[in-house]
Amino acid sequence: MGRSEEPTREELLGLVRQAYVAGDPVPGGLISRMQAAAAGAAEESGLGLDLELMLLVESSGAETAGVRSAAPASARSAYTLRFAQSGVDVLVRVASDTDTTARLDGWVVPGSPMTVRAIRADEVRTPIVAVTLGASGRFELTSLPAGLIRLRFEPADGSAAFLTPTFEI
Repeated sequence: MGRSEEPTREELLGLVRQAYVAGDPVPGGLISRMQAAAAGAAEESGLGLDLELMLLVESSGAETAGVRSAAPASARSAYTLRFAQSGVDVLVRVASDTDTTARLDGWVVPGSPMTVRAIRADEVRTPIVAVTLGASGRFELTSLPAGLIRLRFEPADGSAAFLTPTFEI
């Protein structure tokens, strides 16, 4: 059989799709049940569905490579993260305060009055710390305990809140 007679990748994937659809179809109502479950979980967590997840668009520094350092936190270098969503850009610089705490310096562009909350990744209902920022868009969070956190941005004008993906400090 010549190379030109072999099915293309798309044709093979189409055959696999047909086999799955015929042999194991999606149960009726599954999509609406999953949407209801997700909405319920969002309400239980206190996040609600009016939240937009920001995307990590840029990172720099040794700690962002996904490797945890054995060195004490105070000996590690600072790093920056940049998140974006729907015309809002957030730049965060993370630096160690001590072996067990970190400091975040951040800038929101365009600057507008809002509340910024640092939240433990596993406990979204209770913020570690919250600060209100004005039109400058500048904020700082100090003495944050080491671990996985997220930042929640709640605009004062009542528009949808933004939440960063989880990152380690």
